[in-house]
Parts: sequence; structure tokens; C-alpha cells
Amino acid sequence: MARAKRKAAPRKKAVARKAPAARKAAVPKSIVNAEAKVKLQQKVLDQAQKKVAQASTKQAQARKKLDTEAAKLAKLQSDLKSKRDKARTGTAAAKKAVAPARAKVSAQRLKVKEARDQIKLVRGEEQAAKKLVARETKKLRTAERNYGTKVRDQERKDAKKAKAAAKKAAVKAKAAAKKAAAKTKAAARKAAAKAKTAEKKAARKAKVKTRKAAPKRKAKAPRKAAAARKAPARKAKARKAQARKKAARRGRPPKKAAAAN
Repeated sequence: MARAKRKAAPRKKAVARKAPAARKAAVPKSIVNAEAKVKLQQKVLDQAQKKVAQASTKQAQARKKLDTEAAKLAKLQSDLKSKRDKARTGTAAAKKAVAPARAKVSAQRLKVKEARDQIKLVRGEEQAAKKLVARETKKLRTAERNYGTKVRDQERKDAKKAKAAAKKAAVKAKAAAKKAAAKTKAAARKAAAKAKTAEKKAARKAKVKTRKAAPKRKAKAPRKAAAARKAPARKAKARKAQARKKAARRGRPPKKAAAAN
């Protein structure tokens, strides 16, 4: 029953498998790592350069602020000077106005000092960022040099392998050519032998045909030949009979009778 069921079940069509695509030559891990290191170093360098750009922008803003605060200080100082001049020859109100002006000048000087300190701080950040850029650039050059060295080494290895493969292929091709030449030679020899055999066979057939085509001899000729063949036998028989007669006359037994006794 199970067998019958198996036979009855429709057979699945064989799915045609696709030929696997030719794989690319695997890149060595050392080269992959070296390339990744170069990319990472380039990223770090880009970040450092970004920091330098940011520090430069900050410094420009701080310088602009310093210029603004310095201009304000200069204005306040000129106001203080004019108020002092008025206070010397003026009223009590003019004398009172000197103190607030002096306080404003002092406050403005503090702001200018802060702006200068900010510029110094930003300049320090910019210098540190520039040093970092120089250091990371050096690291990037080293990484690129290492990567280039590894790539060249791999190229040399690949070239060596390709050369060996080409040499092997050449040897293989030479052997195949030699084999093909030997095969051709053997086939030619075989064909020549076959032709020679066919020629011999044809010659034999022609000979047989010639014999068959030749005129037949008379029937008496064979009889004569047979008689000629029988004549020596008769002569030998006669000789033996004569010898027996002579022996009987002399009183000797024949040779066969003597041998029997």
C-alpha cells in the first residue's frame, strides 16, 4: 500500500540550481584593518579641524566683543573727562555726576578685561586644536603609509601567484599539446595500418577473382598426376617382393619374421 501511494504521489520537479557566482578574491584582513584605520584617522582629523574652525570663529567673535567693549570704554572715559572738567568750574550737581561716571568706567574696564581673558582662552583652545590637527595628520600619514605598504605587498604576492598560475597553465597546455600530437600520430599510424590491411585484403580478393576467372584445366591431368604419385609406391612394393624371394632362395627368413622371433 505504501509503495502504491508513493508511486501515485506526483513527483516534484527538480529545481534547477543556479551556478554559484564567481567569488571575488578575498581581501586580506590586514589590508581591511589598515584601510579601516585610515578612515577612522581621517574622521578624527576632520573632527580636529572642525574644532580649529570653531575656535577661530569664537576668537573672531571675542575680538569683535573686545572691540565693542573697548569703544564703549573710550566713550565713557571721554564722558568722565568732560564731567571732571565741568566739576572743577561748575556747580555741586556737576561734581556729583563725576562719581557715577567713574563707576561706569570701572565697570567697563572690567568688561574689557573679561573680553581680553576670553580672547586668551579662545586662542589657547585654537592652539591646542591646531596641535591636535598636526598630531592627527601625522598619525593619518603613518596609517596611509602602512596601508600603502600592505597593498603593495599584497600586489606583489598576487603577481607572484599569477605568474606561478600562468607557468602551471603553460606546462599544462604544453603537456596537452604533446598528448594531442601523440594521439594524432597514433591515429595516423592506425589509419595507415588500416589502409595497408585494406589494400592487402583487396589484393587477396583480386587474386581470388583472377583465379576464379582463369580457364579450368582438363579432368585427365589430375589422374596423370595421381598415377605419377602412385608409381613410386608400386616400385617400392615390387622391390620388397623381389627381396623376399631372394631371401627365400637363400634360406633366410624375411626381415619382419626375424624380428618377430
